[in-house]
Amino acid sequence: MNNNKEISLRLRTINHSLRRFFDGNSEIMKEFENLTCSNKWIMGYLFDAQERGTDVFQRDFENNFGITRSTVSKMLTLLEKKKLVQRVSVSHDARLKKIVLTEKSRYIAEAMHKTLDEIETCLKSGFSDEELLQLSGFLERIQNNLDSADKNEKRAEKRGRKND
Repeated sequence: MNNNKEISLRLRTINHSLRRFFDGNSEIMKEFENLTCSNKWIMGYLFDAQERGTDVFQRDFENNFGITRSTVSKMLTLLEKKKLVQRVSVSHDARLKKIVLTEKSRYIAEAMHKTLDEIETCLKSGFSDEELLQLSGFLERIQNNLDSADKNEKRAEKRGRKND
């Protein structure tokens, strides 16, 4: 690699390949073309968490998918309208609502989970455990670099508005 642009280009290409694999590899997923790729990822994540017996809250999507509160809120509202998720009160905090799949969406989520397993198997093929651990560290570092740059940009914007 001779410059940083190549990293972003490769990541973008990988992202597109993942979307194609995800949307086109599973016959079951083709039945749900009216859902966005993000919707499918959200439902797969919920399915996996529910299988583990873990409650999922809006902030979990923010943290695990790196998306803003408003984006998550809009996405969940749309999924609620489609009757694919519900917000359910929890006994220990009346303000907190966990996100759960509806019966209608379990079929989709199960298919999504199967497709995610296929993707993970494909992505990990040919890598040793040590290489996968290194790769995970590199990707985490890239994400941290982007998060840091985003925070710095937002601070600079705030300073610029104060000077106006």
